[in-house]
Amino acid sequence: LLAAPLREMVFSRLEEGGEEPVVTFPDDYPNSVRHFLLIGFLGMFIGAIVFFYMGISRKVNTITHVLTFFIAAVAACAYYAMWAGLGVEYKTTDTTPRVIFWARYLDWVVTTPLILADLALLSRADTPTMISLIGNDVLMVICGLIGALTVAPYKYMWWVAGLIFFIIVIIQLLQRLNNAEGYGGDALKGLSWLTIICWTVYPIVWIVGSEGTGALGLSQEGGIITITD
Repeated sequence: LLAAPLREMVFSRLEEGGEEPVVTFPDDYPNSVRHFLLIGFLGMFIGAIVFFYMGISRKVNTITHVLTFFIAAVAACAYYAMWAGLGVEYKTTDTTPRVIFWARYLDWVVTTPLILADLALLSRADTPTMISLIGNDVLMVICGLIGALTVAPYKYMWWVAGLIFFIIVIIQLLQRLNNAEGYGGDALKGLSWLTIICWTVYPIVWIVGSEGTGALGLSQEGGIITITD
């Protein structure tokens, strides 16, 4: 939905000045995208306040409450930055002009390891398992970021690499979900499956969104990512 207008704008500016187009953010992407980013910020901001209060209102704060607060707080900062036009790149080197929100990856490289640390602590995973979970997750996010900033066909190789690391993370989560000791109980099962299902959305949106084929409109992509977050 956005590719044709952006392509026309790029070509017209190149013809006029012979230079790379100068695009200002957030003016040059749809208001609907800004609305989704603002919704994401407000949701994460409120969540951060709630988890912070839940932690300090206890007699003894828990590591789970602290980690969850930081997850929501970092995500809120990322959403606000993207709403303000920071952490956004106008990618003209691909087959069609793309708007890449690379601040998402800075968010995910911090928050997704914290989510996995929460789950690992809940299942009382040992240190090697926790390091493996977080390490593979970080590699997954980095591969997605490099692919987003690269052109075809190389970007799809980075997507495949990220998918491999994602599968490793899923396998390890399932192993902890069915730990022989029975740690975590129903809470661990529910949170683990919620994480797996939600995270499965991201590589799908990547391949059909701005980072990949561009078949999905920017507004739809922003809405799906915000809801999934």
